Amino acid sequence: MAKGYATQESTRSDEAQHLAEDCAQEAILIIQSKLGDFRGESRFMTWAYSIAIRVVLGELRRRRWREATIERAQLGQTLPAWPIQEPGPERSLQQREAWTLLARLIGAKLTPLQRTALVAHAFQGMPLDEVAEWLGSNRNNLYKLIHDARKRLKQALLEEGVTHKDLIAVFDEPKSGTHLHSEGKTSSVQRIL
Repeated sequence: MAKGYATQESTRSDEAQHLAEDCAQEAILIIQSKLGDFRGESRFMTWAYSIAIRVVLGELRRRRWREATIERAQLGQTLPAWPIQEPGPERSLQQREAWTLLARLIGAKLTPLQRTALVAHAFQGMPLDEVAEWLGSNRNNLYKLIHDARKRLKQALLEEGVTHKDLIAVFDEPKSGTHLHSEGKTSSVQRIL
């Protein structure tokens, strides 16, 4: 990680080494605190490695957002257009209509703060910790804010005669039954609903 980060991010190698050590220490603390949760369903190293990977990826996301020259005024304000990539015209139309409905409900049914937090996190990829800091809040308050926003959206969908599962199913791949993962598109819908 230290070598790759130093190369990719034009970071000094000693700074990258410190980052790797910090992530390793954080991962060890988390692993130690969760030892009682290890159920033995996988090898211990696999379980520990997955925790370490999450720590590293989380830290890299936070750093990307801290160092990004993104116009902060635009964060959480613009819902992206949904690029439809399904081959069939009927499927494409269903997805376009579902996306239009979701975008309309996000704009109409959520408070400005709920909309900002949800769009920044789910669609613009801003880590929860960064969204909380950016909004002058904490992680627990942000969880509650997003939870309430999701409840409002689910209720608004029901009022439109659609369940959140119906909406997510529109973006399922018909052959495999799994959700699309290209560029995190469906994961954004799942994070919202």
